[in-house]
Amino acid sequence: MNAVIANQSTINSETKQLHDNLIAQHQALSDRLSTVTSADDADAIVREMQEINFRVMISGGLLFKQTTAQIDDNLQSVIAAGTDLKTAIAQADKVRDIIKATSKYLGLVDKVLDRIKLL
Repeated sequence: MNAVIANQSTINSETKQLHDNLIAQHQALSDRLSTVTSADDADAIVREMQEINFRVMISGGLLFKQTTAQIDDNLQSVIAAGTDLKTAIAQADKVRDIIKATSKYLGLVDKVLDRIKLL
């Protein structure tokens, strides 16, 4: 658990886990991109990759910010949801299913990132 202060001199391990999880989601989408056979599907996956990449950059900018125990719990929930997303990306029959799963995951990510930014 991290104490509540504005900044710290070391990387916040929970936020780092989120950052790493986002990078893993981006890689999973990249892996899936290599399997699509239509330009429309490829465009849709690239857009989702851009959405994930944006959160990678935001979380990277928050790596040295300490969080509260409640936010740390939320971060762990988001990281667990990342496992579900990775599975959905690998197993989805339609790109639309990937978009829905990614949107659900990013909704959780955004809530946590907003809470961290407000500390």
